[in-house]
Amino acid sequence: MLVARTWANGVAPSVTFDAAYRDLPSLTRLVQDATVVVLPYDSQDQVTSGVLVDALAAGRPVVATAFPHAVELLSSGAGIVVPHRDATALGAALRHVLTEPGLRASMAREAARLAPAFGWPAVARQYAALADLLIADGPKLNQGAEPTLSPVSTFQHGRRLVRVAP
Repeated sequence: MLVARTWANGVAPSVTFDAAYRDLPSLTRLVQDATVVVLPYDSQDQVTSGVLVDALAAGRPVVATAFPHAVELLSSGAGIVVPHRDATALGAALRHVLTEPGLRASMAREAARLAPAFGWPAVARQYAALADLLIADGPKLNQGAEPTLSPVSTFQHGRRLVRVAP
C-alpha cells in the first residue's frame, strides 16, 4: 500500500523501502548519513528506542511519534514529537524540518550537545554514583537507620532523571 502511494504521489524515485535488519555498524552508517531520522512508531506501548539514542549521538535531528523516551529526549529542541498514528502531523513535521531555514542545523546542534550524555562512560559514571550512595547507606540500613535515598532520590541518566526509592 505504501509503495503504491509513493507512485500515486509522484515521489517513488525518492523513496526507498527496506525491511532488512541492520547490524550495529550498518545502522550507525545509515543514521549518520540521514538528513533527519524519522521514528514513526505506531504502538502506544513503545517506551524507548535505541535508534533514537543513536540518532542523537550522531547529531541528527529527529521526528518521532510521542513515545516516552522521545518526549523526554526531544523536548529541548533536538527533534519534533507528533501524535501516534497521525500521518498528517508526521508529514508536516518532516516538511518543517526539511524546509524551515536554520531549523535542521539548530536541531542538529542540540542533538550534538546532548550526545555526550549517551556514551557509556557518562552512563557508567551515573550508575557508579548511584552505587556509591547505596553502598554508603548499607551499614546504616542494617542498623535500622533511614536511607539517604529516602523517600526518593534522583540521578541523571543522560537527560533522564531516574528516581530511586528505597
